[in-house]
Amino acid sequence: MRVRIFFWTLNIFLLKCINAQCDSNFTYFPELPSNVTILVGDTCLNNNDIIVLDSLISINNLVYDSPLEIGTQTWFNGRLRFFVAGNYGNSSGVNDTIYSLPDNFGDLTNLASLYLEWNRIAVLPESFQNLSSLLSLYINNNNLNSLNENIGSLTNLFFLDLGYNQIETIPESICNLENLSYLWLFNNYINSIPSCICDMNLEWDQSDQGGYPYFAIGGNALCDSVPGCVLESENFELSLDQFYYSFPIINPQDCDENVIDQVTLPYQFNVSNAYPNPFNPATSVVLDVPYDRKFNMKLYDLAGNEIDQIVKNKTFLKGKHIIRWSGENYVSGIYFMKISDGMNVRTIKLMLLK
Repeated sequence: MRVRIFFWTLNIFLLKCINAQCDSNFTYFPELPSNVTILVGDTCLNNNDIIVLDSLISINNLVYDSPLEIGTQTWFNGRLRFFVAGNYGNSSGVNDTIYSLPDNFGDLTNLASLYLEWNRIAVLPESFQNLSSLLSLYINNNNLNSLNENIGSLTNLFFLDLGYNQIETIPESICNLENLSYLWLFNNYINSIPSCICDMNLEWDQSDQGGYPYFAIGGNALCDSVPGCVLESENFELSLDQFYYSFPIINPQDCDENVIDQVTLPYQFNVSNAYPNPFNPATSVVLDVPYDRKFNMKLYDLAGNEIDQIVKNKTFLKGKHIIRWSGENYVSGIYFMKISDGMNVRTIKLMLLK
């Protein structure tokens, strides 16, 4: 009995000694979950980094017993270095959708790699500019509608993946990313690019040994005043398949399908952009018919395969009609709704995000 008490007392003493060795800005964790890796150092972990993870959980109402349980974490000398928080539907990412990043997210100042794919993040907090150690950022398949003007503060970025978002314009400060080697901007709503982008040291036409392009910007709305380096790039209409990025696809610029501002002749029908878009599970368009006629409406996936026939040879009377489509039985992704009256065709791009 005395021996058992002795060892129990010794363990408590050692634990207190180890904890006392942590700097005041760090907390000692005697046990770590399996998703956490200590690359270098001990289990004294930075308090600010822990607070950010806790804020991320709280603001998105995620269910975790500890901030160390979210995603896949790799720590280096007590600071969070690699963070995988994509919504992949498996144990490597988050267990539910991230909608927002907390205002203190920029306190992860030692972060080198950040994975946030397949969430529904619409805005990056202002503090994001403080992630100056960031080397790679993967934030594809989200709801980003713009980039912060201070994106150029991330001067160590080597890899930037912004594919499959809703970004319309690229800020001029992106030209400050002088260490950038990979820039993926495909499948957004981009309609303007700063001319200074041609000063960036990017391989506009080349791919790496794995077949991945260094630059790709297909599937946007770049129609006027496109910088020469972008317009002349062999990857001007290049994208990657949405789900696994396993093969390149051709995705032209959307210069004749944006029908909200399109001028139509009196005998031509018109159709609005889809709303909401992105959507889950249903979206709608407004069909404006100048006189009675028959319509066909079909839905296609990103590879051009017909997956649904919404309307077949149906007569619509003169006036406005709301057409609704539900993607409840379909996977997240980009789809195209093609509407035809036998004379004219309109195509609407849809983004289903579950």
